[in-house]
Amino acid sequence: MKYLIVLIVSIFLAHESFAQELDYENPKEYEIGPIRVNGADNFDHQAIKLIAGFRQGDKIVIPGEEMTKAIRNLWEEGLFSNVEIKLVKVVGNIAYISINLTPRPKLSRFKFDGASKKEADKIREQVKLFSGKNITESLIFNTRSKVVGFYREKGYYNVDVNIERVNDSLMNNSEIFIIHIDKKKKVKIGEINFYGVESVKEGKLRRKMKDTKEKAFWRFFKRSKFSESAYKRDKEAMMMEFQAIGLRDAEIVRDSVYLIDEKNLGIDIIIDEGEEYYFGDIEWVGNAKYRSGYLDTVLGIDKGDLYNKEMLEMRLFQSMDGRDITSLYMDRGHLFFQITPVETNVENNYIDYEMRIIEGKEARVKNIIIKGNQKTNEHVIRREIRTKPGDLFNRNDIIRTQRELAQLGYFDEQSFQINPIPNPADGTVDIEYIVQEKSSDQIELSGGYGAGRLIGTLGLTFNNFSIQNMFKKSAWQPLPAGDGQTLSLRAQTNGRFYQSYNFSFTEPWLGGRKPNAFSVWMNHSQFGNNFRRNDPDYSGVSITGVGVGLQRRKKIPDDFFSAYYELSYNYYDVTRYGQVFDFDDGYSNNIALKYVLSRNSIDAPIYPRSGSKISFTAKATLPYSYFDGVSDYDAVDEQIRNKYAEYYKLKFTGEWYLPLTPDKKLVLMPKVGFGFMGAYSAEKGITPFERYYLGGNALTGVARLDGRELISLRGYEEQEVSSNLGDPIITRYTLELRYPISLNPSATFFVLAFAEAGNTYTNFQTFNPFNVKRSLGGGVRVFLPMFGMLGFDYGWGFDPLDPHSKGFGSGNDASRIGGTPVGAFQFIIGANLGDL
Repeated sequence: MKYLIVLIVSIFLAHESFAQELDYENPKEYEIGPIRVNGADNFDHQAIKLIAGFRQGDKIVIPGEEMTKAIRNLWEEGLFSNVEIKLVKVVGNIAYISINLTPRPKLSRFKFDGASKKEADKIREQVKLFSGKNITESLIFNTRSKVVGFYREKGYYNVDVNIERVNDSLMNNSEIFIIHIDKKKKVKIGEINFYGVESVKEGKLRRKMKDTKEKAFWRFFKRSKFSESAYKRDKEAMMMEFQAIGLRDAEIVRDSVYLIDEKNLGIDIIIDEGEEYYFGDIEWVGNAKYRSGYLDTVLGIDKGDLYNKEMLEMRLFQSMDGRDITSLYMDRGHLFFQITPVETNVENNYIDYEMRIIEGKEARVKNIIIKGNQKTNEHVIRREIRTKPGDLFNRNDIIRTQRELAQLGYFDEQSFQINPIPNPADGTVDIEYIVQEKSSDQIELSGGYGAGRLIGTLGLTFNNFSIQNMFKKSAWQPLPAGDGQTLSLRAQTNGRFYQSYNFSFTEPWLGGRKPNAFSVWMNHSQFGNNFRRNDPDYSGVSITGVGVGLQRRKKIPDDFFSAYYELSYNYYDVTRYGQVFDFDDGYSNNIALKYVLSRNSIDAPIYPRSGSKISFTAKATLPYSYFDGVSDYDAVDEQIRNKYAEYYKLKFTGEWYLPLTPDKKLVLMPKVGFGFMGAYSAEKGITPFERYYLGGNALTGVARLDGRELISLRGYEEQEVSSNLGDPIITRYTLELRYPISLNPSATFFVLAFAEAGNTYTNFQTFNPFNVKRSLGGGVRVFLPMFGMLGFDYGWGFDPLDPHSKGFGSGNDASRIGGTPVGAFQFIIGANLGDL
């Protein structure tokens, strides 16, 4: 409006300059004579004449539209604060014209007063000021608004911004902006009030407002600051709740944001719910491949159902469970499929729809393009891809391929790009997979002090190794890599007292044609009293083990299943050492077969958001007691009894990942596990090896000492829930609530809260799955590619221990008997807390 007034005044002044010489009742045509430009020394005068539309020798009617248009053209350039056109004189039929201009000042530079360097840098990106920019009232207004908006987004709702204009003495017609900022104190949202809401609970509306929250003492991860952009998004999300229950005309009649006091904001939202609407008749047009009745079944919406726009779009285009019309067609080759829902009638609050379908031709996959794999060889990626050239296009296969590539652990899960490139001319599609490599190798280098001794550990795990290229000099950059093999080396020692060496190698595609993962490993451990083995005073244990395993993917019941077969051998050599085993001297052989049937459908290995992992494990030795010739084991010494370890084990574990929010960040993980170990001969009894130990953080999972399975129970001390020699039966239940702070592949970080319960039992007579030791707590997890998963947990154990437990009657147990929970802090290494 201000600029319009100036324009009118300028035109009026121009007309005034003609007043003494012109007859407005009788406009006259003149020939334009010489044109003079005044006040624009730094501008090209010829260009100004062209903008005005004046050229010497042209005909012009004065007064007339040409004069008004010339002033408007010059004004709209935004270069001048005043524009005036005068008729200087008339000689015969020739008009002498003068264009008088006042140039706008230019910005020479600007600076901030009251902003930190970091804030100033971010504001510069938003205001986009630069030297030489024309200064207008609009520029000043917009600059101030953007600075105010920047600070209000950060919670400084009362921020005061003033722009001081200072003449620059070094540059003609130039000014310096000094942007004064007084942030004042941060303001939080004190209250949010809803008016006119009857059909939806206010708590549900507040939960929908993800980033606009009232302040509360318990709210740690969401600040109650006010952000205009977040508030706008949250209002839209909130109104979807009304759409979901048929109130499609619901609208925000008025809302206001106001200061309660200098520290708190109030928000009032007045809503008109309107009337309920229902789905009416739904007709299908253009469907040739599927009958309308079948499409009705897939859509799952009947006449009379409450109108829900969000559900309708989900069922048509993309539902989380794959139950939608678009998936139905795209999973069967119809890449070019389109569907448009059209409202055909609204009567008595019933909405009729016509679903207009363009099925398109079936498209076949032509080329598979892989980009971004700088380290991983292409065949490693290509063998995991479910979409093959010549196959019908299938969107579900693409989704499954993304999961399989994520499971490899070589690529950033958040950076996957899958681009179908249609070729309508020949009815084919190229599929482009773009990956971003991340480090997957891990190093363990540590030193510690305990029991009066220093102990050092060096471990290396190469998760994308290439043994085929070990003898190629050019492949050592710094190590031969890219074939997806795993090589692990680990050594730990503190001299003669303790030494442990481990080696393992896995080829995930044995033979290169099928996903048959072949593994081989060797380990050797020994510990004693620091004497040499040939010294008569030596006492200790030496354990040597080897094993091979083969894992095969299955197609029945579905291809999430796999079967694992393992043959292992461990040799125990005991010399005058009765602290762990039932015998002081001698040796024992543990030869076992293991079978694991598992199903793994989790979507990501580091922070799963959906899917499950379920496994059944059976492990057994031969029943040596049936043919070793011993009829009375009580009459033989322990060496003969334990010459061959004899047992069978059955174990079941299951864990599920359930997303609780639409963005799948908040995840609930229930987990359950049962384990049983039995003996072929009641007289020979349970072997001292492979037993279950419960309590603490179970850092090693499986102890090399005697094959014992260490299972965590947070909130209790290490192995205190089980007996000294371990137990043959175990149960454990876990419930975890997880939320990610960062999903950056270089450092994934999430927090968790847990409820846990478990126990071990000496036999079936004492087994009771409800007699468990409970705990509650919380923790954090950090995944660093070089070091794997690290974490800290703190839990409180509530229940006193059973008489058979190692920690029964201890100080902590006495506190629990008295009704006082006892806390325990645990350091976590690795994603699994034991294998149960």
